[in-house]
This record gives sequence, C-alpha cells and structure tokens, in this order.
Amino acid sequence: MKPTPAEQLELYTLMVRSRVFEETAGALVVSGEIPGSWLSGIGQEGTLGAIHQLRPDDYLTYTHRGAYGFIGRGSDPKLLLAELLGKRTGYSRGKGGRHIADLEHGILGKSGTIGGHAPLAVGVATAIQIRGGDQVVMSIFGEGTSNRGTTHSSMNAAAVWGLPVVWVCENNGYMGNVPAPMYTAVMDIADMAVGYDMPGEVVDGNDVLAVHEAAEEAIARARAGQGPSLLELKTYRMRPFGETSTDLRDPAEATAWRAKDPIRRFRSALIESGVLTDGATVAISEAATAEMETARSYARDSSFPAPSDAFEDLYA
Repeated sequence: MKPTPAEQLELYTLMVRSRVFEETAGALVVSGEIPGSWLSGIGQEGTLGAIHQLRPDDYLTYTHRGAYGFIGRGSDPKLLLAELLGKRTGYSRGKGGRHIADLEHGILGKSGTIGGHAPLAVGVATAIQIRGGDQVVMSIFGEGTSNRGTTHSSMNAAAVWGLPVVWVCENNGYMGNVPAPMYTAVMDIADMAVGYDMPGEVVDGNDVLAVHEAAEEAIARARAGQGPSLLELKTYRMRPFGETSTDLRDPAEATAWRAKDPIRRFRSALIESGVLTDGATVAISEAATAEMETARSYARDSSFPAPSDAFEDLYA
C-alpha cells in the first residue's frame, strides 16, 4: 500500500535529516574530532523506506554504513554524535564509537566483525517466537557480507525455524574499492534466497517508494509467522569507502549514480504530486541543519570519560 501523503512527508524528512547528520559527521572526521573515520551512507537513504515501517517494539540490526537506521528508528542525534566523538554522554558512554546500541529504539548494535550481527538477529527472532510475539527483526547488511559464513548459517536457521526476520541487503556494488564481480559470483544477492526456501526480491534501492512496497510485504509476512524474506536494494554510496579513504571508482560511474540520488528523486516526485512545496523543502532542510548544529555543539561540549570509567560497563 502506498504511504499516505503525511507518511511520505515524514519519510522525506527522515531522509533529509539522515543526510545532514552524515554530512556533519563527515566534517567532524575531517576536522579530526571524530577519531578514525565515518563510513558514510550518503546515497543509500532509500533504505528508510523499509526501516520507517517498523513498529516501536520491532528490532533492527544494522550494517557498518550510514546513519539512517538510527535516524529512522528515532535515535537522538546529540547522543549519536557524542558517541562518535568518544564522549561519556553518548549512547555507549563514548566506548563504542560506530558500534552503537540504542535499546530504547530496538537497535541492538553490531559486531566488530563483518556479518557478526546476523546471528544476533536470529537470536532475537527466536526469543520473539518463543514468547509468542509478533515483532519483526530487520537485519541490514552489505553485499560483501553475503559471502560470510555467519550470514548463510543465520539465513538457514531463520528459514528452518520460520523466524520473523527481514533480511535487507544494501548492494552498492563495492566492498571497499573492490567491484562486486571480483568478490562474489552472484550479481543478484536476492538469488541466494532460493537456497533457503524463502522469498527474494531485487528492488531499486534509490526509489524509496519501491523499497517501501517491497518491505511492507516482507514485514507483513514475517509478522504473520510465515518466516523470513530477503530484499536486495540496488544502490550506490556517493562518498568513498571511508571519509579518509581514497576513492578509486570510475568518476563517470559515480556521476551517473548521483543523478539517481534517492532524496532528489523523491523530492521531485513529492513536488509533482503536490505533497511537497518549494517552501516546505527549504524549511525541512533548514530544520535539519539547525538540529545537527545543536547536536554538534552538544557533543563538543560534553566531557570525555574519566579514567575510572574504563572499569564500568564490563558486565551486564
């Protein structure tokens, strides 16, 4: 079912807020305030078409790229930036960096190894099944992660046990600077679904409404106890692998994909349909910029953990 005009406007706002957050994080990496790097998801905000449909009591495990999972679930940008800056006011008290868990919003964090969060999704989904609930776990991963043993074992377990997992593969065509044909024999990751007897669908990941439609069906299937599904979102990251990385991709390829910018496409469609006006577009952008400036100030003004904090949070 197509989202209502109000839902479309909310979805567009989330996409813009995510983009501005990422631009803010990228600038903080360049200034040296965020240690390490930030793996930007700019260009992949169409994934919000799936995330936005989760209920407050659903769960999300996420890939290492982008902020749309947090923004889409309702995480506080102030606490996100504080965490990235290593401040004690962050979600993990400055100890997690990009490895952020926001349990209030059902975001379970991620493993330090690629694909390590797939078994976590299976574990949570098993708990849901045992308790007789109808929540859903959405587990997002990149196409490079499709080659990991943890991913395949988890998909198999979810299928065998009929678990309420929606697997979402963000296929941006590159693992670092390595193009997909050099590390995977299957160009459509959704084709892997047949090996686990679950539905698999390829979706234009830069068309947020197409993502919404495909995810709606997969979520409903999982919630009804009919087992897992695999969605593959064909998309493209507009930034290098990391904000401090050299981008070795073909500039012409990147230019062609920028013309498919999911936010620009959605904005044009909303203006054409009358859901969005030029004035509202400016207002949403200005509000997002002001929000992230406030978040940046909060993070900068927050204190670092004390040395004694190193001995806290070791055990639950």
